[in-house]
Amino acid sequence: MLELNRKTLFIGAAIIAAFLHWNGRPVAVPDGVLIKEDPDQQLIPENERKAIVLDVGIAEPQARYKIRARVLSTNRYWFDPGAAISPIDLALGWGPMSDSRILNELSIGQSLRYYHVKWRNPPLPTNEIMRHSANVHMIPANPVVRDLLFSLREGNLIELNGSLVIVSSKNGGQWSSSLSRDDRGAGACELMYVTSVRVLN
Repeated sequence: MLELNRKTLFIGAAIIAAFLHWNGRPVAVPDGVLIKEDPDQQLIPENERKAIVLDVGIAEPQARYKIRARVLSTNRYWFDPGAAISPIDLALGWGPMSDSRILNELSIGQSLRYYHVKWRNPPLPTNEIMRHSANVHMIPANPVVRDLLFSLREGNLIELNGSLVIVSSKNGGQWSSSLSRDDRGAGACELMYVTSVRVLN
């Protein structure tokens, strides 16, 4: 009986693993620039900024932000210090970084809140690769937005609306969004409070 239970558990685990792998497979997309426009960022005047109360602290909007982009990679976080604020990061690309012909020449990944791009022979100048892509820390505005963000797959074309924020946590820490598309390294990622998600493909 014990042996039968072990076999049943193994088969069940294998089925679940296969489902998760299938459900998370990349979305096939054609060659060509699929998202032509740059992200739309509008600074919010100080007298119009309204604090957003989070479970872990306060988010202060700095700029209204709308981005249409291709999902290059996704990474969930459960246990890192920022997970209670931002449980998922999306690496996003637009312009040439939404073109499969370019992306097929690149190796893209995420870890430790960073976005990594590697290549053998760069299909674009390095500054163009970085200027047309970003690693964005997502703060879902509600459970519906959270579930939509969690469901996204590599290759999805999406539209996100919300704001770039500074989060001041109850323990005294602060996490600030970049407001530039040209910075690099630590502090260069966007921290986005996401109010809506739309999948375009």
